Amino acid sequence: MLTSTKTVLTPDEILASMNIKDNPELHDNTIEELTHAKKMEALGALAGGMAHDMNNILASIMAVASAMDAEMPPDHPYADDVKDILNACKRGSKLTRGLLSFARRHRVNFADVQANDVVREVETILSRTISKGIIVETQLSSNLKHITADPDQLNQVLMNICLNAVDAMGNNGVLKITTENAILTQEDLWSTPESPPGDFVQITIQDTGPGIPREIHEKVFEPFFSTKPKGKGTGLGLAMAYGTVKKHKGVIRIDSTYENGTAFIIQIPASSSTQATGAQPGSGKFQFSQAHSGTILLVDDEDLFRISAKRILEKLGYTVLCACNGQEAVELFSVKHSVIDIVVLDMIMPVMGGRETFFNLRRIDADIPVLIASGFTEEENIKDILSQGAIGFIGKPFDLQSLSEALPAASRLA
Repeated sequence: MLTSTKTVLTPDEILASMNIKDNPELHDNTIEELTHAKKMEALGALAGGMAHDMNNILASIMAVASAMDAEMPPDHPYADDVKDILNACKRGSKLTRGLLSFARRHRVNFADVQANDVVREVETILSRTISKGIIVETQLSSNLKHITADPDQLNQVLMNICLNAVDAMGNNGVLKITTENAILTQEDLWSTPESPPGDFVQITIQDTGPGIPREIHEKVFEPFFSTKPKGKGTGLGLAMAYGTVKKHKGVIRIDSTYENGTAFIIQIPASSSTQATGAQPGSGKFQFSQAHSGTILLVDDEDLFRISAKRILEKLGYTVLCACNGQEAVELFSVKHSVIDIVVLDMIMPVMGGRETFFNLRRIDADIPVLIASGFTEEENIKDILSQGAIGFIGKPFDLQSLSEALPAASRLA
């Protein structure tokens, strides 16, 4: 199983600390795994950088498209085209969030979630991408309880398991996803003592592949362990799924009683809510209003995003000042801070990054509200800057509705 430690060593330090010189096979395997870990770390950094750039591009497109959508009458000849653009941005945003999760730079956004909705989304993706010889069946409970979860991370867990099942079955087979309510006792949760017994939501993923030998059921969740041929898998998919489920105070295991292939069981604590929250970008028709007032300092290094966001904010009724990096923002703020009501601040910028900019702005005006708006999120960094006084965070890309709701959180804006 996965373990955690407070001391983080580099692969070279780990290798140096291990007394394995007298065991050539173990030494070679360790070197291979650590080399692989280095490659994965580099790949993660690359994925995170790509996701950041893509989020900036998507943010610009979504800003312009949502402004057009708000201004177009429903019978406009291009109205449906604009909605298609917004939907494409939403799909692109989910892809970049997946890349950020892989790079471990995605902020966990827990919300009340209906697991059936996540399963339907996974089913839709699978139906478009896997062999037509594989039948995907779902059996979803009509009275399923809600869970507190990050829907994107839950989606990634289900996709990892489903794709493993598809690989195992080849070109033909049946993949079945079932949801139901369950009650777990303390005895059921022996491996997860931090999870209190009670109501859970259970998701079961079954395939008709060759199955996994019972003697290695526990090993499949270990990092770098894979039953696939060398070069066909990283051995990290199920380890990441295990870590994500544990983060949700849940349980993931292989059903040892299932005999027609493999069945994974995921159990996550049910929430007391009966309503899922959190509208998706572009989910509703936004109406411009001139009821807002105040001056915003928009700090972002992407020219297209600044131009489109400034146009939208002005349509919302705000006065907008722009800066293309942190240094320019601090210089502008030092002169005009008396008329600026809020700062919308990107995190990753040249010359001076968002974190340094935030503290420099606060030295000039300790009470200035700062809204962090970024497509590149590291959980601890965001938590830290929020704890230091930032009023909130909005992840790129975002639509007009999300932006207009985030801004009035600052008391200086009307």
